Amino acid sequence: MKATLRIKRFDPEKSDQPYWQEFEVGWDPGTVVLYALHQVQEEQDGSLAYRYSCRGAICGSCAMRVNGAAALACKTQVQTLDTDKPIVLEPLLNMDVIKDLVVAHQPFFASIKGILPYLEDKARSGRNDFTLDETMDHAHKDQYLRSTDCIMCQSCFSDCPKRRENPAFEGPATCLAMYKRVYHPQGPDPMARLKEAVRPGGVFSCDQNTNCNRVCPKNCLPMRAILMLQRRAKAEGLASDER
Repeated sequence: MKATLRIKRFDPEKSDQPYWQEFEVGWDPGTVVLYALHQVQEEQDGSLAYRYSCRGAICGSCAMRVNGAAALACKTQVQTLDTDKPIVLEPLLNMDVIKDLVVAHQPFFASIKGILPYLEDKARSGRNDFTLDETMDHAHKDQYLRSTDCIMCQSCFSDCPKRRENPAFEGPATCLAMYKRVYHPQGPDPMARLKEAVRPGGVFSCDQNTNCNRVCPKNCLPMRAILMLQRRAKAEGLASDER
């Protein structure tokens, strides 16, 4: 069976404008978009640029926009797409394009780095046995476990219209990391972390578009984490009118 890939390309060494190019590829049940791109690169145009690594939906490096929504190329099967029409592949949004489907990750990781998303050694209590059931209710345990599945593929960062409208917004993945910092059972001073979560550009900047939930390949539900942080902040008197 055949399918057409319509790829948005950009080579800054040749032009300052992107352009579209189509390639016909073969596919069988089980063929994923990433393998279709391999066909193009190996058999038709070796200059095509895209990222990939694990090929198992774990590293997140092959994230791109497929038919208008962010997705992992290694996870998206061609048979789930309408092959009667060209399959449209574009680079992620909200980041500069380096070449073709490769984007610069600096804005995303700057957002993550800005919240210091790690535990401090002095806060560790690794010798004390505990379970998540002892430290949080069912809803927060479920969200916490979902949050730990985040592979930072940047799909939610790309498809967040609020980030596009307001680059000061940290983005859904960073808010998800904020949630983990506030609710980590071994974390120090959750109130101090909650205050950071509600700072300008934090969880109250979200306009609840929910694109983040739709495109997350790991079903981390960042929108739910944001709402949970908002509710806790309001309960603690840290509400904000920011949008």
